[in-house]
Amino acid sequence: MGGVAGHMSHLYDNPSLTFIKMKDIMATVSEGELEAEEKVDGQNLFLSYSLADGKARGARNKGNVKEGGMGATELATKFAGRGNLERTFVEGFATFEKAVEALSDKEKLQIFGPNADIWYNAEVMDPGSRNVINYDNKTLKIHDRGHFRFDREAGEKADEDISPRLQILDRALGRMQNIR
Repeated sequence: MGGVAGHMSHLYDNPSLTFIKMKDIMATVSEGELEAEEKVDGQNLFLSYSLADGKARGARNKGNVKEGGMGATELATKFAGRGNLERTFVEGFATFEKAVEALSDKEKLQIFGPNADIWYNAEVMDPGSRNVINYDNKTLKIHDRGHFRFDREAGEKADEDISPRLQILDRALGRMQNIR
């Protein structure tokens, strides 16, 4: 992950990780006792929704978040002329926008707050736009971690557990997938 989220480290990225700790991690993994999420390598995009504006919002960096995020047109403009990368962001964002429009206003408020207050860490993967890994289908992945509420007054991320809101979003997305 990049952008607002920063880099998602591999075990080998941690120089202070001892061999004993690495061995303990591997033992826990081999016994099926470690809950983990696969590291993906798409294009990182933070997503939210402004009930006040009635629009989905996207952010690639902290400045985007501070400005309230980008709408579809702004996102397309940011990546204009960059070929498959532009298409990947535009189509991924459009998919998110379409999914959110299917939610009730009450659900949108619970999940995102009144004005793009809660941001969700996502990855857009597309066979035509790769970083390192070649994917064979288009995927918009909402990560399990890295989400936050942005405090506009303080101009920074607030210390708040977003997991209850993520559960509501996960249930809503699951419901939408079953409708297809």
